[in-house]
Amino acid sequence: MTSWADVFQTYKQGDLTVTEQIKAVQLALEYVRHVETNQCTGGTGEILTLTFDHTPWIQYTEPAVRTANFLTKILALDGDLSQFDESIYYSMVRNNVHGDTLIYGSAIAVEPGVIPTKPKYCPYAYNNRSSSTVTAFDIAISYDYQTNTTEWYLGAKDKDRSNVTITKDVVRSLNASTKSNSYQYMYQPLATYQDGYWTRPYFDCGGGNIWMSTYSAPILSWNNGTVHFRGVATIDIELTNIDINQCDLDKNEAAKALDIFRGTHSCQPTTVCTPLNQGFRAGSYLCKCQDGYYFPNTSAVVKAFRGVDIETYFKSSNSSIPNGQFQCLKCSRGCDTCVDSTPCLYQINYAVQAFNIFIISILIVGCIIVSAVIIKYKKELVIKTASPIFLLLTCLGATLMCSSVFVMYGEVTSFTCTLQIWPFNLGFVIMYGALLLKTWRISVIFKSGGATKRINLPDKALLQRMIPLVIVFTGYLSVWTALDPPYAYTVKTSSGLKFFTCSMTWWKYALYGGEALLLLVGVYLCFTVRKAPAHFNESKFITWATYNAIILGSFILMLTQFVGLSGGPDVVYVLLMAQQQVFVTITLALIFFPKFWALYRGTLDDSTVYANHVVTITGRVKQPLPPTTSRLSESFALTTASASVQCNPEDFFLISGYQEDDNLSTTRTTKFSSKVGPLKLASLQVTDSNGGHSFSSTDT
Repeated sequence: MTSWADVFQTYKQGDLTVTEQIKAVQLALEYVRHVETNQCTGGTGEILTLTFDHTPWIQYTEPAVRTANFLTKILALDGDLSQFDESIYYSMVRNNVHGDTLIYGSAIAVEPGVIPTKPKYCPYAYNNRSSSTVTAFDIAISYDYQTNTTEWYLGAKDKDRSNVTITKDVVRSLNASTKSNSYQYMYQPLATYQDGYWTRPYFDCGGGNIWMSTYSAPILSWNNGTVHFRGVATIDIELTNIDINQCDLDKNEAAKALDIFRGTHSCQPTTVCTPLNQGFRAGSYLCKCQDGYYFPNTSAVVKAFRGVDIETYFKSSNSSIPNGQFQCLKCSRGCDTCVDSTPCLYQINYAVQAFNIFIISILIVGCIIVSAVIIKYKKELVIKTASPIFLLLTCLGATLMCSSVFVMYGEVTSFTCTLQIWPFNLGFVIMYGALLLKTWRISVIFKSGGATKRINLPDKALLQRMIPLVIVFTGYLSVWTALDPPYAYTVKTSSGLKFFTCSMTWWKYALYGGEALLLLVGVYLCFTVRKAPAHFNESKFITWATYNAIILGSFILMLTQFVGLSGGPDVVYVLLMAQQQVFVTITLALIFFPKFWALYRGTLDDSTVYANHVVTITGRVKQPLPPTTSRLSESFALTTASASVQCNPEDFFLISGYQEDDNLSTTRTTKFSSKVGPLKLASLQVTDSNGGHSFSSTDT
């Protein structure tokens, strides 16, 4: 492994990459351990060439600056420090280390000649925290602090003094003989924090025998306009009791003095570094599992890897590649945090969803079969009167709504949530829009006077009214998808398992409101045609389908929100399939079963004229019609109006209870025009069911 000495010069020149700098710092920490475990020979030669921000320690430098400036003033008055007894110097340095601060030691070191009797003199005091005492002695006895290896002294001595502040003091004194005041002007340098010098971390062998960093404030003198260096007053910051933090620096965290060591940890990608605050030593951190991972040894008391173990392993294996070592295991899918592999996400029962898909597939096949029957028998009266094009649109809307179940198969995602709103809501507006427009046509006909007033509402006119309705819903869905599409978010079941479901925003509630309004309009239209003759119209069944969609549809929606979400995705999917049964299956059964039954029996809709009785769409049978010309003509005209708005001129149909005159035809059929308006008929004889009454008319 590369030694600290090998990278010293390169690191000092600043030519290392980030990775190499981290490596250099790690080597420095190893060097710290090496020095601490070997006997030193005295001095301060063991130095870590690391630079870092000392700003957090500025507050502790004030004692050194004040002591240095005090001695500078004494030199300005007397020229040397010979007038002080040694006890004064020891009192100064002991006073600087008293108190509960980071200051470990303090020293006063002077140049030769400052104290004439002592060419080398360095009183030093340090705080022995283990015994709560302050020890003072002369460092100059142990080693020569004036050599080039003593950075805390030489660094302050060699610093540029050109910008040192020079102060002018006025000293007033009383002349004893003349009893008058005299004034003396004194010029002297004044040291500030910026004039001092911070050392790099070093091992103070022979002093405190600890790792420390020293701040030296210069003792200066002024002579003939020149500033001269005369010594230093120092304070020592003990690094042994300062925690080295090798973890990454958070972006919102304030930098500290020794943040040079930040980012030098060996935690692996699945872990996060947490400092242990164990002092000035490497590996003083834990590698805890990141969120979404768990510690492999689930029975361990401390579920984290120790930094010292990781660094020891890498050092012994001479490799920085983890090879899968010291890695946490990934939590089960859907878990934000975990302690083991217990699943947090609901496990979808694909068999249940596949069964729902099977049912919906049958329903779609049924829609295709119904469409084929409509196309095949489109000229039959029971289909023709119900407008085949709108029956096919109803099947198309039903198929689109059913296809939304396929989209939501499996696990819900934001994409499927966005995609699902299109087939379901477009299918809804096409299906129920077709039914409501047909009901609206019947309402217009019978509210406007039936056969006595000409009304022209063919299928083409209804389609022209349906297109804007589809465009409005399509535009709404487009804006919703573009600006704020639905997204998948996690919810919890009653058992605490997570699963994904689609968001419920005001966009969806507004769409539900529009669809509910559409159904309410249908309810109103069904109410307006409640007394219309039921011959050739399905308003009764459309009414039932609309009521079913409002009542059961709302119930399923509330059931999904209040019960389905707590039951899990399988329950939600079953309710989604049930929603299709409410909106699609029941509606198709109500609309098409009576028609297909009529086709099967080969007769008209049962809702017609039965032996002088008229059955309305509500199912109520009116009183028997008396065998008079006026009553028969009225029923005949209303029935004709019902048929004329839904048939083409070439269509023919049977009305039970009526027959033509034998002079007109040999068959028992009556031919009517499909155009709305008074019918011009030839001589027509109508006989009641008892054959006892008849009338003739040439203009109905």
